[in-house]
Parts: sequence; C-alpha cells; structure tokens
Amino acid sequence: MRELAMRARAGGPKRITGLVASGAALAVLTACSGTASGDDTYVLHYTTYSNATSDQSRTVQRWADEVEELTDGGVSVRLHYSESLVDADESAQATLDGRADLSQVGSIYAASDLSMFTAVELPFETDNTEVQMTAIERLYEENETYREDFDRQGVRLLFPLPLGNATIGLQEEAENLEDLRGRSLRAGGLTSDAMLTAGANPVGMTANDIYESMSRGVVDGYTSLALANLPTFGLSETTPHIVDPGIGAYSSSIVVVNEDLFQSMPEEYQEALLEASGNGISNGLEEMGALGEASCRELTGSGAEFTSFSDEEVSQWQEESAIAEDWVERYEERGYDAQSVLDDYRRIIEEETPESDYTNPLTACMEGQEP
Repeated sequence: MRELAMRARAGGPKRITGLVASGAALAVLTACSGTASGDDTYVLHYTTYSNATSDQSRTVQRWADEVEELTDGGVSVRLHYSESLVDADESAQATLDGRADLSQVGSIYAASDLSMFTAVELPFETDNTEVQMTAIERLYEENETYREDFDRQGVRLLFPLPLGNATIGLQEEAENLEDLRGRSLRAGGLTSDAMLTAGANPVGMTANDIYESMSRGVVDGYTSLALANLPTFGLSETTPHIVDPGIGAYSSSIVVVNEDLFQSMPEEYQEALLEASGNGISNGLEEMGALGEASCRELTGSGAEFTSFSDEEVSQWQEESAIAEDWVERYEERGYDAQSVLDDYRRIIEEETPESDYTNPLTACMEGQEP
C-alpha cells in the first residue's frame, strides 16, 4: 500500500520509495502489508479548510467513495478537515511539495499560486453557480494562460466546488446600496473591492470568526459567504437581515491533485479519478442545495428579513467599481494575458447560460421556493 503525503507515522516499517511531487520534493511512502493489491494500492491524503459538515466536504467525500468503488479499493482518500493538515493559503504549495496529495484550493487564497483562477471571483459576471463551475472547467481546457498556472504549480484540476452567490448578512437593515456606507463588513477576495466602492469597510477574517465578531460589535455584518455556508458557521439563525447585493457568483474552490502523482498511477486509476470528477459539479450543486434549503428554513424560522438592491443600483455599482478592468491591468503588468482569460470567461458564461435552468439557493429562498 502506498500511503502518500504523510510524514513518519507510528507503527509499521517506513521507507522512502519514490518521488511524488515535481522538482526535489519527496513524498514519504509507508510500506503496508496484508493488502490484496500490494504496491498498486494507494491511500491519498486530501487537505481542506472546510469542516466535515460543509457541502464542499460532503461533495469530496462522495467523490472519494466513488473513486474507491471504481478502483475496487485500489485508491482510497483520507480527508483532513479544518486546516488540520496545512493552512488554507498553503494548499496549492502543499500539493506540489508532497505534504498533501490532493487539496481544496479556494480562489480567495490563490492569488499568488493560481492567479488566473481568481477570475472566477469577479463580481457581477454571473449569478448562475452551475455556469460558473462549468466555466472553471472549460477555462482549464480552452485557455492556455489559465492552464499554465496549474502546470507551473505541478497540480491538475479535478473538479470545482460551488460556493454560490454572495450574500450580505447584517445586524441592521440596508434597503439600498447607500445604507452600506460606513459599515464594517467581513469580506474577502475581489468582493472586498466591491465593498470599498460601495463605501463599506471590508474587514478580513476567517468565516469561523464572524459569529463572535458580530456578537461583540467588531463588524456590522458579513459577506463573501453564500446562503449554504451560513449553517456551517452558526449564522443562519443569528442574522436578522439578509441582502442579495446582486454581485452573483463571488468565489469558488477547486480540488487539485499532484500532477506527478497522477501520472505515476496506473491508467485505470487515472481514469477512475477523472470519471468520478465528472460528477463533481452535479454532486456539488446537490449538496449546496441541501444546505441552502436548511439555511433558508432556519433564517425564515428566526424571522430574518430579506431584501435586494435594485437592478439600476447594481448596474451603476458595477460600472463605478471597474473591478474587471483593474483585475486585467494588475495581472497584465505581471506578464499574464489576463484579457484573454476574462474574454474567454465571459464567452463561456454567455454560451452556457442558455443551457442551464439552475436557480441558486438565495434566489429560491427569497422567492419562497424550495432551493
């Protein structure tokens, strides 16, 4: 059995049997006895900043179960939750250097490692999570500049994980964009830029800190979260005002695997990983929908009030913020053909939107539908 990515473990003989990551990075393999498949059996270690009950983790667990079934137990995956293996901002590097075999990489943490992946954070581009996820996969196949980041980092995209549409949760009501001015809101990624344009004060913090920070008055509310995220962080029963700001899909995560490891596996195992990954989008949307439905029930039950900004306000906000233009300029100064990535992202969104009838949980909840 090849148990990858873990340092010395108690019990059993240990030996270094090969290279997993690119360059000089070593993966320490644990020799195990009593396995039917011998050296063709793999135990892969997956690192995530999400906890075990999140929709993202549930989606990956379904993928892992399918991989194990497709390989007749030849490949199993151990999930390490809540940054217990590595910190969130180290996920891509850890997958490259052998501390993990697979990882969840959030776009909010990817600016230095997978810069072009952050295009999916651009606000006001799409409110359809299914379309956004499909665009993540298609950019990997269709845009050379986007793909080069992954190749340079020695990781392969397996499938995206949904985060949904940006929600703003507040202690006090905001009927329009002007009402956000001067308020301190937890925010991250490119959504922070949108909050600055609106006159709000974006505050960086992990989602785990939002509940306490709101309780103590450190922040007036939060964003850079979607409806399905709220139960995970204790916010679906404690947020009196929920706003759909019109930002739409604001972020995403992806599951990546070390490329050298992937190439070293038997072809039938590679095919199994890819086949299971083909169900990633549908499984992710199903899991996000289930948690979104639970969040909607909890918010409604607690008496939360729902509002949204007008289309006119959102259009003016988008124009004034110019976040997409700034994103292109910033990365083209660093040598990227960022305009091609943005153009292809928008082209794919335009092509995929008519093919999708997906309704995101926030919209469904506000319309009184089942997400």
